[in-house]
Amino acid sequence: MAVRADKIDDYIRSEMAKRQIPGLTLGVFKDGKPVKMAAYGKSDLELNTPVTIDDLFEIGSCTKQFTAAATLLLAERGKLSIEDPVSKWIPEAPASWSQLTLRHLLFQMSGLQDYALVPGVGLTDSYDRATWFSKMAPLPMDFEPGAAWAYSNTNYALLGYVVEKASGVPYTQFVTDNILKPLGMTHTVFVDPYAVIPHRSHGFMVDSGSVIRAPYSGGGIQSDGTLASTIGDLEKWDQALRERKILSPASYALMWSRAKLNSGRTRAYGTGWFLSQLWEPDYVGHGGNSSGYSAGICRYTKAGITVLLLCNLYPVSGEPMGKHIAEIVDPSLKAVAPNPAPDPDSARTGEVRDAMLKLGSGTPDGTVMEDEVVAPLKTARAKQFPSPYAALKDIKSIAFCSELPNGDDKWLTYRVETAKGDYTLRVLWSKAGKLASAALTPVS
Repeated sequence: MAVRADKIDDYIRSEMAKRQIPGLTLGVFKDGKPVKMAAYGKSDLELNTPVTIDDLFEIGSCTKQFTAAATLLLAERGKLSIEDPVSKWIPEAPASWSQLTLRHLLFQMSGLQDYALVPGVGLTDSYDRATWFSKMAPLPMDFEPGAAWAYSNTNYALLGYVVEKASGVPYTQFVTDNILKPLGMTHTVFVDPYAVIPHRSHGFMVDSGSVIRAPYSGGGIQSDGTLASTIGDLEKWDQALRERKILSPASYALMWSRAKLNSGRTRAYGTGWFLSQLWEPDYVGHGGNSSGYSAGICRYTKAGITVLLLCNLYPVSGEPMGKHIAEIVDPSLKAVAPNPAPDPDSARTGEVRDAMLKLGSGTPDGTVMEDEVVAPLKTARAKQFPSPYAALKDIKSIAFCSELPNGDDKWLTYRVETAKGDYTLRVLWSKAGKLASAALTPVS
């Protein structure tokens, strides 16, 4: 497909060169109408095959939104309740999971360790259900269900088993028959590494500076990240969401509601979707990574802009790339840096700074952090992956901008200068004078 050179092309090609991405497909839509459909680079480096817009890429964790939809669909049909204990549907559930419900799984509030980081049942390991539970059931929980929010692939792995039990058919069959086929998503399939699938791009990764073939994903878990799709099929999914197909209005409201912790505070995550913060444009989206692939589904609901991005390199931050493209299409979506204002409580600002330094260094500290902030910092996932707050471990200056009541807490906004650049920092500061949540946005 011939692509007119523009700001989007310039950005994509720059990112592909910087990240060594072999191939990428992109779809940009406004109110359901295509603004740009483009393919870049190579689907197979060995055969020097160019990417086409119809090529198939794995979408990784974007699969979770389909699993969530399947769960909500079964709830509508009276086959399950999201308040059901997990043990009702999972006979292998240990006693330590007795307080765990399907709601905890859907909203990533379970406290279960992430199986993808457990030796023997990782992304490229091969195993069966019995092996998976033998590894996962004995592990201690990271925190009490609902006490905190922490992303874990285990939550959606278990939901796949629940869908199977409640529906009486394999998870992949239920999703295919009840979501993919009714929406005409005929090119979207669950990955079989050994099947011959037309137009499937080959997956790659970077090792010691060189692009190499990525190993096939192993294991037997389908529900947290093994769908493969095309831009055209994902546009059908976007259309279904925009027109509220498949699910009831009540299910859509639940799907995009915020995770509510035991404390009553919320986190900007729905059921398989990241949500906008209170000060951001209305947004629902998710990124995805699997062995050799990355994806982003970005939907600005009030602005009517959707960006779909698929590529054949692991790992790439597909969702942030998609957000940047949306900002090129509609600059009003771009965050505006706040201006400093007179500080009503300089002592509090000093306390915030101390808490941010510890957050940036990944140091849990209950004297300056609420328990719901401390708990996720202790997880294996937090220790393995780069912290989104890493820049805060070296704060050069912090300037107060504004405050906004939020129940018993306050959202405090600051401009911070760090060794890595300038940021807008928003901190949920509790009545007890502790960090309850934080969000960091680069100032460009």
